Amino acid sequence: MPSTRGLLLFGLALSCLCGCMAPRQSSPVLTRMDDLQSSVDRLQIQLAQAQAASQAQESETSVNVATLNARILQLQTEMEALPGQVSASCQSPADLAINRCDEEAVRTVEVSGDKLVVGELERIWIDPPQAVLEARIDTGASSSSLHSENLVEFERDGDDWVRFDIRVDEDMVTLEREILRYVRVYQQADPEGSRRPVVSLRVRLGNLNQVVDFTLADRSHLDFELILGRNFLTDVALVDVGKQYIQPVFKPQQKN
Repeated sequence: MPSTRGLLLFGLALSCLCGCMAPRQSSPVLTRMDDLQSSVDRLQIQLAQAQAASQAQESETSVNVATLNARILQLQTEMEALPGQVSASCQSPADLAINRCDEEAVRTVEVSGDKLVVGELERIWIDPPQAVLEARIDTGASSSSLHSENLVEFERDGDDWVRFDIRVDEDMVTLEREILRYVRVYQQADPEGSRRPVVSLRVRLGNLNQVVDFTLADRSHLDFELILGRNFLTDVALVDVGKQYIQPVFKPQQKN
């Protein structure tokens, strides 16, 4: 039989052993529960933040949509009012002699640098006979030429003059001009050349107003009855051969 002292010593040893083992078994479980609770708390905070951000985004989107709808309504109202505004802007004051909405009146003279820009074809004002004629702008022609018929040369005050007819619209107009000089023009059908008079006429095109020398000739067999050559173009105009009728037609002021 063991002694009483031995039993006491065995009991003490067993108590110590049980006391040392109990904390080692419960500590990992408690730590794991604490970690899970912390994760749950953190997720709840993140969820609340996400919900708040979503509500703020929805509120901002609603405001933006309302603003866009208001702007669209405003633009629609302005567009509906445009026809009336355009019509009002084209109403001519009673005291104006010309219509402000006249297409030719509102066109501007097109220039490049200090030179006039002209197309391959232009309508020019020529004086005399103070009428608009269609002209072909020809950079290959050294001089300008005008179709004329029934040429009659005569003398006036010791100077050589010529009487001739030109076509204006459907009518023939008779002009008399002093002969500046003569030129000889050679053609394939006329190898010996023909002597032609040169006269001066005033030309208005765009903002140009100058006197141009014209060779008088029968151009009825050609496509254009009036040619503006380099004697008109040099140093004053540039030709855009891809365009026609760039410049507005000159309209003299009506005398009261």
